[in-house]
Amino acid sequence: MQKLLDLLIRQSSVRTECQSLGQWLPAWHEQQMAHMKCGPFVAAVAAATRADRLAWAFFSGYQGAIQSAFPQSAQAGQVSAFCVNEAGKKISEIATSIKKIDGDFLMHGSKSWALADVDDMTLFVLARRSHGPAKGAGSLTVIQVPLQTAGVQRNPARAQKVVPELPHAGINFDGVLLQDSQFMSGDGYADYAKPFRAREDIFVTGCALAYLLSEAKAAAWPTTWSQRCIAALVALEQCSRQDLSNEQVHILVAGVLSLAGGIIRESEQHWTVVQGLAQDRWQRDASLLTLGRDARRQRAIKSWAQTDWTVTSEVVSD
Repeated sequence: MQKLLDLLIRQSSVRTECQSLGQWLPAWHEQQMAHMKCGPFVAAVAAATRADRLAWAFFSGYQGAIQSAFPQSAQAGQVSAFCVNEAGKKISEIATSIKKIDGDFLMHGSKSWALADVDDMTLFVLARRSHGPAKGAGSLTVIQVPLQTAGVQRNPARAQKVVPELPHAGINFDGVLLQDSQFMSGDGYADYAKPFRAREDIFVTGCALAYLLSEAKAAAWPTTWSQRCIAALVALEQCSRQDLSNEQVHILVAGVLSLAGGIIRESEQHWTVVQGLAQDRWQRDASLLTLGRDARRQRAIKSWAQTDWTVTSEVVSD
C-alpha cells in the first residue's frame, strides 16, 4: 500500500502528450519497467498518472488486468489482448475451436476484438476443445499465441467514436498450429474468462481515477475530492489482489466500484477553463466506463444472494 500511496501523492506533474498509441507505448513501457516489482495494478496506475487522456488510462488498465489474469505468461511491458468475444455469440456458444488432427492441435475461428495498431502483441484466446466435453467444465481453454503466427490474420481497423485513439479489429484463426506449452492450465471459463470481467473493471476504473487525479493536481481541484480518489485507488488495489472466485470478494468489489463511480461522477464539477481540451476528450470518452454496468449489477446481486441478507432493488455496482 505504501508504494501506491507514494506514487499517488508524490506523482510527477509531467505528463506525456500523445496523439497515437505509437507515441504512448514508450511512456507506458517506461512506467511498466519502473514499477513492475510492485505488481500489475501499481504499474498500470503509474502509467495512467502520466496519461493526457482516458484512452491511455484505459489501455494501461486493460493491460494490467491481463497481466493479473495471466501472471506467468503476460509480461510487464508486453502488449496483450484477451480474445473472448465473438460477434453475436454468448460465451456458451463460442465457435472458435481446437481440433486434434494426426497428433497436431489446430485452431480455427474468429474473435471480434483486438487492438489494431500493435503488431508485436500476444493473444490469449478462449477456444473450445473439440476433443473434450461438449459443454461445462473442461470444454473451454485459453491459448497463448503471438499475433505474428502463421494462420493468424487481423482484419482492417474499425473506426469508433469513443476513445478513437484505440481502434480495434477482428481476428481470424485459420489452422493455427499449437504446441502443448501454449495451452493455459485450468478451465478457460471458470479460471480466466469469468473472473476477467471483474478484474478488468477493477483495473480500468483504477486507471481512470489515476488519470483524473493527475488532472486534479494540474488544476488544483478540491483536496477533499483528491483524498477520496486516493482512498478509492488504495481500495481498488486491495481488490486486485483478492480471489475473484470468492462471492464475498465480489460484494467488496461491488462496493468499491460504486464508491469509485461516485467519485468519477463528481469530477465533472471540477474541470476548469484551462482544461478545456482535456475536458472535451473526457466527455467524449467517459461513456466507456459505463459499459458492462448491467453485468456488474447482476454480479453483485448474485453474490448477495449467496448470503442470508435480504437483497433489495437498490443493489447496484457503478
